Amino acid sequence: MSDVQIERDGQDTVTLWLNNPEHLNALSNEMVRGLNDAMVRLAGDDTCRAIVLRGRGGVFCAGRELRDVRALQSADFDTKTAVYGDLQRMNEVIYYSPHPVIGVIEKYAFGIATMLASWTDIALAEASAQFGFPEVQHGITPYGAVPTMLNVVNQKALMELLLTGRRIAAEEAVRLGLITRAVPAEQLAAELDKVLAALSRGSPAAIRKSKQFARRCETLTYQQGITAATDRAIIAVGMPELQEGVAAFLDRRSPQWSQPRR
Repeated sequence: MSDVQIERDGQDTVTLWLNNPEHLNALSNEMVRGLNDAMVRLAGDDTCRAIVLRGRGGVFCAGRELRDVRALQSADFDTKTAVYGDLQRMNEVIYYSPHPVIGVIEKYAFGIATMLASWTDIALAEASAQFGFPEVQHGITPYGAVPTMLNVVNQKALMELLLTGRRIAAEEAVRLGLITRAVPAEQLAAELDKVLAALSRGSPAAIRKSKQFARRCETLTYQQGITAATDRAIIAVGMPELQEGVAAFLDRRSPQWSQPRR
């Protein structure tokens, strides 16, 4: 059975299930490669409107599979390079996916799983979920967590989390900016449905362009971002999605969206 299972809802949502419940869905090398392959395929699938990332067995992910980390200690340099290249690629294919990616966090999200949650565009967690970086307690320097966390939390919060390995509850993760929202466990499914319904009402092209431009602005100064926004807004006035959306609003009807053009 695959460590990453792909499930379609019959419409336009694809759920990627981390499927290693015996080890609390700890990320193995195979699972990382499976996620990468699935995300790359979905990036080119215009029938997909949203990707949901979650774990089987009521647990999101307990972190990295330490058995694979131990095996790397005696591996050759090329093997180590390939494994960590796959981990970097996992960040890129999730963070820069053209589709909205929604994380659903249950129970645990430790180490690289906290990073996974932060890479998603919208992260929903049950209120009892726990997050943290226990790496230093295992003698691991969490190099990848530093650029990831500096992108979403302030430096003082980052340093405490990394240096102490302290676990935090979902509500604190919301306050720090790690995740979007925390709700009681029994409301998590309904909260996910509301997010997916809201996404389905938007223009696929406008959603795709909004995400792309947000990622682009991360590399720009404020003035460069405003200038780029103005340039794109001028072009966007003539785009089909804007024309249809404005016309539908003024005509008091539901818009008929077309698939985004690449």
